Amino acid sequence: MRNPTSTYRVQLSPEFTFDALQEILDYLEEFGISTIYSAPFFQARRGSSHGYDIIDPFKISREIGRLETFRNITRRLQQKKMGWLQDIVPNHMAFDGNNVWLQDIFELGPESRYYNFFDVDWQYENRGKLMAPFLGNPLQEVLQKKELQLGYSKRGFSVNYFDHNYAASARSYSKILSTAGDGKWSEKFDKFSGEKENWQELKEFFVREVEKTPELRKEINDLLKKVNASEENLNEILDLQYFLPAHWKKTEEEINYRRFFTINDLICLSVEKKEVYESYHRFILQLCEGNLITGLRIDHIDGLFDPKGYLENLRESLGDDFYISIEKILEWDEKLPVHWPVQGTSGYGFLAAVNQVLTDGESEETFTSAYNKINPRNSEYANLVYKQKLFILKERMGGEYNNLWELAQELELLEKESKNEHFKEALGAFLAAFPVYRIYPEEYPLRKRQGKIIETAYQNALEQNENLKEQLEVWKNVFVGEADKNRDNMLYFLQRCQQFTGPLAAKGAEDTSFYIFNKLISHNEVGDSPENFGLNVSGFHERMRKRMEDFPLSINATSTHDTKRGEDARMRINVLSELGEEWFEKVKEWKEIGTSIREKGTAPDANEEYFIFQMLIGAWPFKGEPGEEFVDRSTAYLQKVLREAKENSSWAAPDEEYENRVYDYLKSLLKKGKFRSSFLDFQERIKGYGALKSLSQSVLKITAPGIPDIYQGSECWDLSYVDPDNRRPVDYTYRKNVLSEIKAFSSESIKEELKGLKLNFFNGKIKMYCIHRALQVRNSFKEVFEVGEYIPLEVSGKYLETVLAFARKQGDKYVLVIVPVLVTGLFDHDLNLKNSVGEEEILKLPEGFPQEWKNAFSEEIFDIKQFSAGDLFEHFPVALLTNS
Repeated sequence: MRNPTSTYRVQLSPEFTFDALQEILDYLEEFGISTIYSAPFFQARRGSSHGYDIIDPFKISREIGRLETFRNITRRLQQKKMGWLQDIVPNHMAFDGNNVWLQDIFELGPESRYYNFFDVDWQYENRGKLMAPFLGNPLQEVLQKKELQLGYSKRGFSVNYFDHNYAASARSYSKILSTAGDGKWSEKFDKFSGEKENWQELKEFFVREVEKTPELRKEINDLLKKVNASEENLNEILDLQYFLPAHWKKTEEEINYRRFFTINDLICLSVEKKEVYESYHRFILQLCEGNLITGLRIDHIDGLFDPKGYLENLRESLGDDFYISIEKILEWDEKLPVHWPVQGTSGYGFLAAVNQVLTDGESEETFTSAYNKINPRNSEYANLVYKQKLFILKERMGGEYNNLWELAQELELLEKESKNEHFKEALGAFLAAFPVYRIYPEEYPLRKRQGKIIETAYQNALEQNENLKEQLEVWKNVFVGEADKNRDNMLYFLQRCQQFTGPLAAKGAEDTSFYIFNKLISHNEVGDSPENFGLNVSGFHERMRKRMEDFPLSINATSTHDTKRGEDARMRINVLSELGEEWFEKVKEWKEIGTSIREKGTAPDANEEYFIFQMLIGAWPFKGEPGEEFVDRSTAYLQKVLREAKENSSWAAPDEEYENRVYDYLKSLLKKGKFRSSFLDFQERIKGYGALKSLSQSVLKITAPGIPDIYQGSECWDLSYVDPDNRRPVDYTYRKNVLSEIKAFSSESIKEELKGLKLNFFNGKIKMYCIHRALQVRNSFKEVFEVGEYIPLEVSGKYLETVLAFARKQGDKYVLVIVPVLVTGLFDHDLNLKNSVGEEEILKLPEGFPQEWKNAFSEEIFDIKQFSAGDLFEHFPVALLTNS
């Protein structure tokens, strides 16, 4: 198997193309990267900055580059012995008029070969139409305003609404043309049969005739004016379409297709069907078989009806020696099914573990007590999540909720007397109470763990809804297959529900509660949870040993395109956990200052204000003034924060007046004055301590079990906000120059060079140096890190929870990793070791270990088996030692 040694995630887009990527291949090779890890690069919507809105799975995006350019890139990668890990999206495509499959469906309806490729209920209202919920107002109001129009282009007739353009059905051409009195073409289209004729040939012939016949073109123009002037004509033509234009808010009550989360313009595929799987993956597999792609990352595996079946199909298509990773968000104590044919996940579990171990769990009580005073209304996180999941289900996913309720009745899972609102309410309560994203039922009886999860969901729902006990018991029996009903129907219903519990969890927790519960926002992170506060060193070791045992080739991520903030901003905020009492004294001082500048005393509220303080701790520039760009980025971010929280504003009903008052409050804080002066004194220490934690995070990512991933640009400091802020252009010229500089360090000057890196840590060179040197060790000891043992090492009692140490061992090759996880007691904020701890013993190696070691960062040689703090950290604040 050609496994990655390390990956570098690039967000290919119209702003960062194949040509731009070619400019950094040499840099990435020199830096130590083994594999390019690419965002989806298939043909997506025009201007797509992320690539997850694919419209044609058989082409590479024209805005990113040509297939031949990609071939050239992969030839260069092969020469460099590097690989390509490709992110693919089998769950959904863009609901867009340019989607090649939807266009065919809209033209041919049931005669299209793609008619059943999407997860659509074509019997919706018995009309055989796909709801198209993209109108800004109800349809009749839109027609009255003449905002929806019939149009014509070289692709034929279409129904247009601003930038939404949907192909007109073949069956409507006759009606359209008869409006112009054109009997010849009207009759030709009237006789069209998709079973006997080729629609594309007929349509293209017609288009050519229009283009070369001025009289016919004039007829078409006159026809369009006539049709668009009459609501009656437009309604008659709309009746003949295979889509049903609807107000976007209608999906909050009804919908007849599965969508990605609550995003109307992402429509889900039925990839569990063989013909859909084979069609969608045809081009992907060709690229894999041609050795252009050497690994796949599967996006949103939880959206699929049968994830395990999908992965088995993919494994069969690609063979046992092909690297496959999946995007899967696991709860804190949840495990990935070990029987799935994958190498592991895309790294959120690792992110959570390293984030928690770099948090001081001893201060949890201090934070809980203080935060409960700031936000007493939402002091219980679990209750908040449950409440928000119910809100999302009823107010944002009401269409899906109604569909599941109707499905239960169609499958005859309830007695006639049970078909009432209490049972529907109980179904919603049960779905909102699932403690994990989803389970993966294959048959009855369920696996033991699956049964436990359903029991936990039942108990959670019952705790919140004692009045629904009878109804909840009925649903529990249905879910576990013990109701006196058809078992196939019960299993199908359970499987179908699982395609919606995941989106419900994501929207209720990550996209709502994470913006409300602000105790320590570094843990409001994908894969992590604010419900947890710190992980002790032994707990981290246990998780890494289990990772080594089950999925040693999982990706180790610390930043992704989905994370809520940059990895170094997160570490700064974690420092607050070590300064609990001092932090809340500062918060108290700043709130008093805020009272004098808050307009009308209402915006932001106390919880939002506390969020802003933490936000600034994380994002404040290392050097220089927070200029206009910082203010613009921060206000754009706060808009998202306020609207996702749905407390004082929302995407559905934005309160721009309130939002503007929050922005004004932020701008007032940033002006020179009492807050600014107090904040900068405190922040000066935080940024140094945060840098120390970031270096530890980087070393752990590269040396712990798993494959380290560097998100684009994060080899230097990453203080970004959430997407799209984390997709800003990366300054690779600076990074190339820094790499050349640090590669030129000599053994004779290394200690002076390290002093310079620490003194000027704000420029990010120290992080680049740390990652580059660690990757060199990783590349030199590949087998040690891929299959070698993970051996926890016990540090001296005083530093038991302050320093984390372990060894990686394969045969007679050893690598020692020693990093501080709590930093304020060991170091000053200038990254230098405190004088008082330099001589204290930190680590004594076990019997059988070598005693000759070389520090990869300082290049010091040791011939000892006991290490003091000074031995390890005098010249560089993290240690990575090898025995050869």
